[in-house]
Amino acid sequence: MLAIVMSAVCAAAAGVATKRHGAALHPAALNAPAMLVGSVALLTASLVAGDGFTVPREASTWGAIAYLAIAGSVVTFLIYFKLLKTWSVTSLSFISVFTPAVALFLGFVFLEERLTLLTATGVVLILAGVTFALTTTPRERHPAR
Repeated sequence: MLAIVMSAVCAAAAGVATKRHGAALHPAALNAPAMLVGSVALLTASLVAGDGFTVPREASTWGAIAYLAIAGSVVTFLIYFKLLKTWSVTSLSFISVFTPAVALFLGFVFLEERLTLLTATGVVLILAGVTFALTTTPRERHPAR
């Protein structure tokens, strides 16, 4: 639980720091160091775990790596850092809550996974919560008593 809370704190701090100190930088200049640090951390974890450094043999594995590297990391973070220049950190932070809804949608469409009442309710709650947070002012959310 502490790791989950700390990851949210770190993500929030990174967003605020990037908004404050990285406004003049190109999104690629903000993205490259993060990708380098991430790759070194993953390589280190792989070596510590005893997995070593091996190159995949299957084409499907390379396809997955290419997708995750290009669409899931480079493009995604370039868009994120570009949006950070014009959106508020608070508004942009809501992107992370859409990940489960997108995963459910993709599983439903491409993997023929069942959509249950509980998961549909969760998606509706996500959409309603973000809509409420982005369309009301703090005063409307906490009226004077």
